[in-house]
Amino acid sequence: MAEPSGAPTKSDLPNAVWPIKDRDGYITVPIAFGSMAFWMGKRAPEYQTHRWHVYIRGANNEDLTPLIERVIFQLHPDFNNPTRVVDQAPFHVSELGWGEFEVLIKVFFHEGPEQPIELRHVLSLFPKTGEPSTKKPVVVEKHDELVFNEPSEALLQRIHMCNKRLPPAVQGNHSWGGVEPWMTCLNAHDELLRIQAAQRRVQAETSLLKEELYREQQSHTLFQEEVKKLEGGAAPKK
Repeated sequence: MAEPSGAPTKSDLPNAVWPIKDRDGYITVPIAFGSMAFWMGKRAPEYQTHRWHVYIRGANNEDLTPLIERVIFQLHPDFNNPTRVVDQAPFHVSELGWGEFEVLIKVFFHEGPEQPIELRHVLSLFPKTGEPSTKKPVVVEKHDELVFNEPSEALLQRIHMCNKRLPPAVQGNHSWGGVEPWMTCLNAHDELLRIQAAQRRVQAETSLLKEELYREQQSHTLFQEEVKKLEGGAAPKK
C-alpha cells in the first residue's frame, strides 16, 4: 500500500531519543561509532580480502551534519593518504584491506567545544565464532553519547536540526546503502535507562570525591592547628 501524498518518509520522522536533557542542564546526544566488514570471498586478492567501513553516526542514523563540522579518521600508515577528512554525513571511510588495526576518530563541532573529541575503535574483520560469510558482515558498534553542559542557543539549535534520519543512500552490497540494514538501532527506553545508570554512577563518584575532599580539609585544618600550637610554644628569640 502506497503512502498518501505528502506523508513523511522514514527519514523525516523525528528520533524519540534525540536529544536527552537532564535537570542539571546537560544535553545528551546519542551516537554510535564502529565498523562493518564484508568478506569478499575466497577468490578475493590476498591483500583485499575485505571491504570495510568505519564511521560515526547518529544513534538511529540521524544526519549529524548541522552539529559536526568534520571528522578525521586516522588509518594505518600503510594506506595511501591515511588521514581522511569527512565534512558531511555519512561520516565514514570505506576501504579494501586484509588486516585489523586501531582507528583514531577526531570529531570537530560547528559550535561549542573548541577541542575535538577523540574516539578509538579497533577495526574487526573476522567473526568471533564460525567461518566468514559473504552474506553477513562483521559488525562492531558502540553506542555512546555526546554530552554538552549548558549549551549555547546556537549549539542547541544545531543539535535540534539533527533530529532527522539520513535519507536512503544509493544501494549496493558494499556501499553505504549496503551498510544501513546491518546497523544496530537504539531503543528509547533502553537509552534512557542507560543514561540514568550513568548519571547514578557519576553521582556516586561525586559523593565519594566530596567525602575525600572533606577528609582532606579536616586533615589540613588539624595540621594548621598543630602548627599554630608549635609556633605559640616556641621560645622567643633573644
